[in-house]
Amino acid sequence: MVFDGRYVANETAYKPYAESALASRFSDVETFDAFYESLSTREKKDEFLRVTCFYLFLVKRGDWHVDVEGSNPVIDYLTNSFKLVALFSLIESLSNVQHQDFYQWLCSRDASGLFLVQDRAALDRHYVEYNASFGSIRRCIAFFERLSESRKKELSNAVHIGGEPLSSIKHLAEFLYNLRSKFVHEARLVLQVSNHPVASVGKKGLVLADLPVGLLFDVFEEGVLAYFRDGT
Repeated sequence: MVFDGRYVANETAYKPYAESALASRFSDVETFDAFYESLSTREKKDEFLRVTCFYLFLVKRGDWHVDVEGSNPVIDYLTNSFKLVALFSLIESLSNVQHQDFYQWLCSRDASGLFLVQDRAALDRHYVEYNASFGSIRRCIAFFERLSESRKKELSNAVHIGGEPLSSIKHLAEFLYNLRSKFVHEARLVLQVSNHPVASVGKKGLVLADLPVGLLFDVFEEGVLAYFRDGT
């Protein structure tokens, strides 16, 4: 299978993979087909096939394998680290907003190129505005906000910091995105995504996470269907 970017043109090949990726969300193939046909444009169908096929191969049925003597071929904290990165890559791809780094964004705010940041407080304000209006985390929070209220509550209760559950789905999205970023930028493995509760120490006290990888699959699948159902 070659992912060549022409998914609808080859939907007889790609569509079964999409259905397999989301099989637990639909009662039968006919129900899945009805959802697929409800997508209003060829572009939406193409995007749907792209995201679900990549999800199936990279995450749901994909594992990071190692070939090291004396080691298991699949190590949960290694493969789950890569799965989390792949999930957030797919979530971020569900947006028409192209990425700009913070410096590019600052310069785009001032045509003269002489954008002045006179103190740390002003810089912090600009950075908060950047993240709220353009940063990658904004796209991720928007994805999680589409989840059902029961799912949001489940996720917020899955992580306790200092003995208290996270207060909102926004904080849960930020928590997961921070795990992803520490792996990408600092090579810190994502130990908190595990089939067993994991305790660690953070800046605000003891962190207790109960985030089995299957829960993240459920969250992603629900969020993807909500995204396409909303027609956004």
